[in-house]
Amino acid sequence: MLKEKQGSFGKGFLVKIRIILWLAKQLQVFFSVNAFLFLKEKGLMITIILAGGKGSRIGTEKALIELESRKLIDLVVHSVHGSKTEDFFVAITKNTPKTAVYCQHANYKTLETLGDGYHEDLGCLLSRYPEFVSVACDIPFLRSAHIDALIDAYSRYHTSITGAVPLAIVPKGISMGHTFEHEGKELVACGINVVTSSDESQPLVFNDPLLAINVNTASDLRFALQKDCVF
Repeated sequence: MLKEKQGSFGKGFLVKIRIILWLAKQLQVFFSVNAFLFLKEKGLMITIILAGGKGSRIGTEKALIELESRKLIDLVVHSVHGSKTEDFFVAITKNTPKTAVYCQHANYKTLETLGDGYHEDLGCLLSRYPEFVSVACDIPFLRSAHIDALIDAYSRYHTSITGAVPLAIVPKGISMGHTFEHEGKELVACGINVVTSSDESQPLVFNDPLLAINVNTASDLRFALQKDCVF
């Protein structure tokens, strides 16, 4: 926010600057919405990498944690690049200033949300993109095929898709996401979804135990480092 000062710039100048900034924001929203409509018309979908969390359990910005000299955000971007997704953005917040700087240097396009919580931020993103693939930034063993499967499932069901792993195959000792039951099986949400405004969600089950690993704690990081299948 610009503050009014006495000096070389008068109030009229500051008003013009505010108008220009407001118009720039409206144009950004306009082009974002129209880009989404173009992608929808072509049957395509974007991916948004969620990288705005506080990382309170591990004490740092998770996107910048390194596995075998590669940052988690870069591992996820690598998988997104190889998938069917047409384009991607990294969602950042006030909680992740270093991630924002890194994305700028890496030429990753970013979207900023308020950082008031997971569901609040998704609501903010939905107001701009009515459907998209969401991927947590802390999934080191995400593969392009996982994202493609989500997009294919959305094409079949035309509703929100929740990526999940059977609880029975989740590696012991890692921190787990939300657990729920579907068709008599206990499942663990793994941080990859197709997000829509629908109240319904269709689980998509992946029989891949490594996909259940989200780096939320130091223990999760140690477990991930033991694996030899990081890119």
